[in-house]
Amino acid sequence: MRRRVGQFWRHASARVTPHERATAEQLLGPLSALFLELPVNDQRHGLDVLQTVIRIDSQPSRLLQQAALLHDLGKAGAHFSVVERSLTVLLLATSARTLTALLRARPGFARRYAIYADHAKIGAERLRAAGAGELAAIVAEHHATDPVSEVTRQLKRADGRN
Repeated sequence: MRRRVGQFWRHASARVTPHERATAEQLLGPLSALFLELPVNDQRHGLDVLQTVIRIDSQPSRLLQQAALLHDLGKAGAHFSVVERSLTVLLLATSARTLTALLRARPGFARRYAIYADHAKIGAERLRAAGAGELAAIVAEHHATDPVSEVTRQLKRADGRN
């Protein structure tokens, strides 16, 4: 619970400095427009995952660094507020029945939840469309139980710490 409260606070108070944004743009090159489309809390999360990746492996591949920044790209279309996202995470962890009832009662929320829940696939499709097939494969499997790619396994470890 303490971890989730901290996570909520980090998302609610998220800030990205101009220097951090420039670093992301440099790492992503032509894909930086996708990063800049993300809400600030998702940009902050990507940057935090990137910092964890660098702490774990002082020389991470460019692909892993890009995956850290863009792994949640597909969530942007859900347009979830920090409160909605936190509520969803809490209900997924504690009461799937309540979440199901909420989704039935609120069709608009249910549509946005479907995007949130399928964000790995959606993000991967956007990356493929942008010509980043290798990165798309990493993003597509970043929530898989047993990812095929070592890069994805590294990403999962870093994401799990954030």
